[in-house]
Amino acid sequence: MCKVTISAFQMIQKFPDNESARLHIERIRWNGKPVCPRCNSSEKQYAQNRKYEPGYYICATCEKTYTVRTGTIFERSHVDLHKWLFAIYLVCTARKGISSLQLSKEIGVTQKTAWFMLQRIRQACEDDNGNDDGNPDGFLKGVVEVDEVYVGGLESNKHESKKQPEGCRYRDKAVVLGIKERDGKVMAKHVPSSKSKDVRPIIRKSVAEGSTLCTDEFCVYADMHKWYDHKTVQHSAKQYVDGKAHT
Repeated sequence: MCKVTISAFQMIQKFPDNESARLHIERIRWNGKPVCPRCNSSEKQYAQNRKYEPGYYICATCEKTYTVRTGTIFERSHVDLHKWLFAIYLVCTARKGISSLQLSKEIGVTQKTAWFMLQRIRQACEDDNGNDDGNPDGFLKGVVEVDEVYVGGLESNKHESKKQPEGCRYRDKAVVLGIKERDGKVMAKHVPSSKSKDVRPIIRKSVAEGSTLCTDEFCVYADMHKWYDHKTVQHSAKQYVDGKAHT
């Protein structure tokens, strides 16, 4: 989990320009010894003498030119690295997320560029392998909460001609399945529908067998006891907590 311990002012002071950010990323990625991202060779890596474009290297093994951006989310981007670092800082510290419009104003780029940066940052934050917490299988485990949400606006806010009939209010909404490891990781995935055929395979693929699974009484979770210690709460009866069971 990302923990930020410096203020925005300190962040700007630490990386005031592109060069300071480049040197910092090189230290993190290579620890003082460049490695070619194309052939993974660390032998005979030479810095090119570019007065106005420092940070270029050439590999004697594959004869390819590269920078610290090559093979990262910064590749093929003309945005300065100190703006990238500040964007990552904002994503990590924003309690309710940050929009591309807000990011564009914060770092002085167009909204289109900010959207592109956010997509890459979010992609880099994905952790399908789970290697950062000693869980090589990538499964969520322990006590895991699962629930689905329907995104698409309230029926009461729609024009009369677009309102769905009673009992079909979720027909035109997007379904997002949320899975949360209690006090741990969270994953959210768009699913085609809230039917068993779309929901159950994702849970089985994401949650380790034998874990405690907490859900509501929705029928798609009915047979989860086959693989998990399944605990439920009755949302329809306004029950939201039952001992350890809550979502």
